[in-house]
Amino acid sequence: MLEALSALLLINLLGMLSPGPDMVMVLRNASSGKRQAALCVMGVLLGFSIHISLAIGGLSILIKQSPLLFEVLRWSGAGFLVFLGLKTLFSRSELIELAGEPQPKRAKKVVLSGVACNLLNPKILVFVVSVFSQFIGSDTLLSEKLILGAALLLETALLWYVIVRILSHHRVQVKLQRYQQWVNRFSGSTLLGMGTLLGLHS
Repeated sequence: MLEALSALLLINLLGMLSPGPDMVMVLRNASSGKRQAALCVMGVLLGFSIHISLAIGGLSILIKQSPLLFEVLRWSGAGFLVFLGLKTLFSRSELIELAGEPQPKRAKKVVLSGVACNLLNPKILVFVVSVFSQFIGSDTLLSEKLILGAALLLETALLWYVIVRILSHHRVQVKLQRYQQWVNRFSGSTLLGMGTLLGLHS
């Protein structure tokens, strides 16, 4: 159990060190302030907890055994990344619109964007279906599955906490807000590129 847990957490750590759509979304939101970055991370973690719960419930095994279902999810993820990329590239009017919205409504939008990004993140889908499912086979006790899932979520939350703390540093915030439009262009182009490459990948 301890050996499996250590291996899973190491794989997750290495995966998080390679930036993906979630990281790009958090970076983009960080350019609008540390609170918005934290709200986006909250949404990402909520989405990840849904992934883990569904995997423990057996959905990841079903997806693994159904190439068609996996392809549908992969194309959905690719389409969503392209949508996010285009939306981010032309986000100036959206930022102005968000700034004029009541705080609770704005916060809800940011959290939901984090949830959607994580749920349709192909990188997370591959991790859950190809990696996490290997640790929670039919011969694994439910209690062990829950421990592995909880540990995975806790490690991910701690890593995101460190990332948000770094992005929230005064000097980093000054730089992000000064070059907000460039951050949006970089984020949008990256998301668009990820979605396009995923769609072209056979």
